[in-house]
Amino acid sequence: MKKMKIYYTSDVHGYLYPTDYLSDDVQAMGLMQAIDAFDKDENTLVIDGGDIFQGSPFINYYQNQKRSDNGIAKVMNAGGYDVITLGNHDFNYGFSFLKENLAQLNAKVTAVNVLDEAGKQLFPAQIKTLANGLKIGLIGAVTDYVNIWEKPENISDIQIMPVFPAMKQELERLKSQVDFVIGIYHGGFESDLETGERLSETGENVGYELLESLDFDLLLTGHQHATIEGRYVHGTYTLQPPNMARKYFDITVAFDQALKPKITSELKTPGITQSAELKAELDDLQAEVNTYLDRPIVHLDQAVAAQSHLDLAQTSNAILALTAHVQRQATGADISIVSMNNNTLSLPNDVKVRDILRNYPFDNTLFHVKLTGAQVKQNIEKTAEYFALENQQLVINPKWLIPKTEHYNYDFYYGLTYTIDVSKPVGSRVTKVSYQGKALLDDQVLSVALNNYRAVGGGEYNAYKQAEVIQDTGLTIQDLMIAYLEKTGQLAVDEPLDFNINY
Repeated sequence: MKKMKIYYTSDVHGYLYPTDYLSDDVQAMGLMQAIDAFDKDENTLVIDGGDIFQGSPFINYYQNQKRSDNGIAKVMNAGGYDVITLGNHDFNYGFSFLKENLAQLNAKVTAVNVLDEAGKQLFPAQIKTLANGLKIGLIGAVTDYVNIWEKPENISDIQIMPVFPAMKQELERLKSQVDFVIGIYHGGFESDLETGERLSETGENVGYELLESLDFDLLLTGHQHATIEGRYVHGTYTLQPPNMARKYFDITVAFDQALKPKITSELKTPGITQSAELKAELDDLQAEVNTYLDRPIVHLDQAVAAQSHLDLAQTSNAILALTAHVQRQATGADISIVSMNNNTLSLPNDVKVRDILRNYPFDNTLFHVKLTGAQVKQNIEKTAEYFALENQQLVINPKWLIPKTEHYNYDFYYGLTYTIDVSKPVGSRVTKVSYQGKALLDDQVLSVALNNYRAVGGGEYNAYKQAEVIQDTGLTIQDLMIAYLEKTGQLAVDEPLDFNINY
């Protein structure tokens, strides 16, 4: 009987140390801690599912400086990574700089739906032959929604093709050449794995279609930051770890005499220890980031208390008002649209840089666009889908929590007066929208300040895809918030918002 072992991480998002940077607490997480438990031999593969070069305050700090000496390659090389695929966020700093980061890795990259301008695969499928003679095929792909979300200039010299046909073609080509085929898909599941019930009508995630229609032996997934224990679905074994290296998979594949595989897996939690030698190599980088994060910004006479997401969605707060204000101040827009995020929003009396990044964790840039009144109403209807009624009580729509938590897709429309009635059917819940005291007309045009993710239609806010772009400012919203607080020494802003959630 032959065996192989696989260690699998995904959506690490640059979290190397045992911290989420929101506090000084040491936590069981981070890639340095995960790899400390890897027990690799010549019949072991170490694989990552993408989104490694963006996300944490640590990696964003260095990526914004275009510094590829950011520690990622050192840790992945120390962990013995053999193969990785790319995530959608790995393109956020431009493809040229991504290649600079990838060049430092010992691991091979496979992302078969990423092509050059001539249509040639840049990151082809891989075949690894283990010491025991097993030939393993590895086919990676990244969600093609990169084309929707990413700045055009960041992917102008490449093509990102639809996932399913690209993986299907490579699987058909490799299947007869190897003993076992692994799909590494930076994407998740559009349907419930138990019932097959469709959860999303978009093409962002096609994992269930891959399971249903293709015959991978093992499909490793990511992107949704879900925790999905290993299981067989339509004859293929599949799984997904959570983000930030809070968990990793230890997978065993045992082959019988006929080389028929049996797969088992265990979802493991990293400890809080790491290689002393590796830590010593990175501690100067970590210290530099912490110095930046601990820089004082402002003293507030009154702290901002935390609220549940459901409560916040009905009230907004001073942090969201500040975000809306700096966006509108920088653009002169008529209205300013801001979003919640998955973190709980609050501020202490003594605000540091890390507090702003906790409350606005995305390094989004500011856009200025034009929308018609009809488009604005369409967007508010999308926001209204966040709510549901359960026994006549207001709750968060489960579809915004499963398979991925998406509080960051709930928006506030500063500068408008509007009413959402959750008792009405989805698509007709917006009962009132006015601007400066007058009903907003469908053909009325407003200028709108918002982040780049929403401006390109992120979160399935499709009306933005037709919006006229006035300006991509290139300014990061985090920096605008920090600069405003440092300049004014206060949080209070006069930013109009008048809305009601009825049910």
